[in-house]
Amino acid sequence: MTGRATSTVVDVTVFLLLVGAAATAVVGAVTVDPPEAANPAADSAELLATSTASVEYALDSPGRPPEWTANATARHRRTAHGTIAELLAESAMSGVTVHGERLSTAGRGFERAVANTTRERLSESGRQTSVRVRWDPYPGAPVRATTRVGEQPPPSADVRTATVSVASPMANATSRARRGAHEAGYLGVAVVVASTVVEGLFPPSQARLALRGDYPGDRLMAARYRRMARLTDADGLQLDSESASDLNARLTVQLAGDLAADMRQRFDTPAAAARAVHTERVRVTVRTWSA
Repeated sequence: MTGRATSTVVDVTVFLLLVGAAATAVVGAVTVDPPEAANPAADSAELLATSTASVEYALDSPGRPPEWTANATARHRRTAHGTIAELLAESAMSGVTVHGERLSTAGRGFERAVANTTRERLSESGRQTSVRVRWDPYPGAPVRATTRVGEQPPPSADVRTATVSVASPMANATSRARRGAHEAGYLGVAVVVASTVVEGLFPPSQARLALRGDYPGDRLMAARYRRMARLTDADGLQLDSESASDLNARLTVQLAGDLAADMRQRFDTPAAAARAVHTERVRVTVRTWSA
């Protein structure tokens, strides 16, 4: 995984370019949860956690390229490298949704490439296998990321499972969420989660560089900010004049209001909401069964 943070942050625009590298930038970020004895899914999970791959893909940039851009298609081509589990985590996070709507479509080509690579590697095991990847800051949150590779097992199948955990682009917010619950109730928890999510989706220094940078990164980051603003009702973002930190602060306020309302419906107390917060991991669940 050495060198991955630099190459991916530079190369993968919007979520993949600016955020997805965080899922694989930490050495030792992939762990396999202890499986039950004689669990065939554990072999597949171990394969995902240790087998590496390079995937080639093209970014999907909205609109027509600038007239001055020479060979715009070449600017969209990228290569990502990592373990299969890391790539799966990035694939899920590239399709993060807010209130059920995708924040960006730029990584669809990456997602297809990762799914194809995963199928190829798992087909070598000779077992029927399905992989589900999921991130959410707490169960049922309106901000989440999921993807699936493979079909659902039939109801009558004897299914075995194993789970791989990968570091997400978000910081660990658990202890701060508990303090927030003590100090300000549901809203306190929601502000912590919202700020963690927004900072993960829009790292200020990287977002600023993208907005002021070259095509297609500038266009994709601007589209990403505008989309997030629409999905959270944060109207009137001034991308040309406001700093990335100010833009993030406005998004955080709006998202925190949404999360606080959601938490009040899901959890009996603010403390229960805080205990459910786990922003720092993406879970890759492998299921295997006989044909």
